[in-house]
Amino acid sequence: MRNSRAVTTAAAALLLAAVGLATGTSAQANTSPSGHGPVEYRVHDALARARTLDAVGLDVVKRQGDDLFVVGDETTGAELSQLGFVTEVSKRYPAATWASPRLAPGAAPQDETYDGGYHTVNAHYANMTAAAAAHPDLTTVVNYGQSWLKLQGRGGYDLKAICVTKKVSGDCALNPNSAKPRFLLQAQIHAREIATGELAYKYINYLVSGYGTDSTVTNLLNTTEIWVVPIVNPDGVNIVQQGGNNPVLHRKNADFTSADLSRCGDSAGSQPGVDNNRNFGYHWQSNTSKCDQTTSTSNGSSDSEPENKALEQLWTQLFGDHRADGASDKPDATARGTALMLHSYAGIIILPWEYSNTVHTPSDTQFRAMGKAMSAFSGYPYGQAGDLLYNAAGGSDDYAYGKLGIASFTIELEGPGACDGFTPSYSCVNGTFWPYMVKTFNYLASKAPSPYK
Repeated sequence: MRNSRAVTTAAAALLLAAVGLATGTSAQANTSPSGHGPVEYRVHDALARARTLDAVGLDVVKRQGDDLFVVGDETTGAELSQLGFVTEVSKRYPAATWASPRLAPGAAPQDETYDGGYHTVNAHYANMTAAAAAHPDLTTVVNYGQSWLKLQGRGGYDLKAICVTKKVSGDCALNPNSAKPRFLLQAQIHAREIATGELAYKYINYLVSGYGTDSTVTNLLNTTEIWVVPIVNPDGVNIVQQGGNNPVLHRKNADFTSADLSRCGDSAGSQPGVDNNRNFGYHWQSNTSKCDQTTSTSNGSSDSEPENKALEQLWTQLFGDHRADGASDKPDATARGTALMLHSYAGIIILPWEYSNTVHTPSDTQFRAMGKAMSAFSGYPYGQAGDLLYNAAGGSDDYAYGKLGIASFTIELEGPGACDGFTPSYSCVNGTFWPYMVKTFNYLASKAPSPYK
């Protein structure tokens, strides 16, 4: 039922072609052989069987009532029917055509865009460099690791973060004994979730331009270090942006070494790589059926990916370790700092634990109070992943809180009409998402001194 080798092989070939374009190796730009792009299906009355969908590698993206939405291809509807589900097509994405983003004549590097205004990896990095050059009293850019392709000597990227604060001696150091508490915002661990990186881009510029003129920004930067990782998975984002105005809906990183396209890669999620947000080594694979690297949520082996290892090191350097690993251990009395991981497009606020909603963290009361406060800005419901959608092991929140005691949340963006999906109209970033997300960012930053009190 699920051995769609022709489809998976074609999908892999296109993605590998994108990597070739990214790294300067030989690859021919082309369109999807089928002429079709991804398809979103509404799966009726599927909530009670959400684990069935996840276990076979189908790409569950959001929920409405008891219905779930799955992204796949033209064959996925038949696959869902064979599993006993009733479905309808709710969205069709255009087929991607490989076309590298181009910088307009005379434009600054940070203005390189695709799909109506979304910034490329190079533009994100140029924006951080420009902010640091223009505001040395407020910013420090840090290289905290290297992507999978960079480590292979096949192009790729450094992994970059920016610290924004009104700097005094000792600020923005990779040392957990900082004078100021820290808030960390990170985006695009799933490459195709392009609005998340754009919000991070805007937040950096909002902070550096608002100091001294906006009282909220000024007060925050006088008292708090704000760290932003606008793109966690740059290799994956480079694959996405090669589609130009029809972005490639690649979720994972570019670690294609273990892809076995002859085995159980389903046609719905057939793309090589490892899902970085299933790869963190806290309760890794505790509820996930691993098949091979072509399934949409393939999780590699625990902490196998360089992007994950680098993030874990960065978190430890910024926040220290303030929690023993036992299920009932609370963060110690000195724990401080908050973190927000941006995703799309389910329209929910997720708090740990994500690996199981039958177990609550010892900080559950505090997490739910902060979730309620954030819900007031966006209207998104809040709770554990299994309450709102489905349980998912190996995620960033569970590691950050479980291993280190960081007060960590995930927010999945969602908007109406053209603001729904992985590639919302660029106007939605400013018009729909930004007004409530900037309040959310600032709120979590304000909670950094004492999140558990």
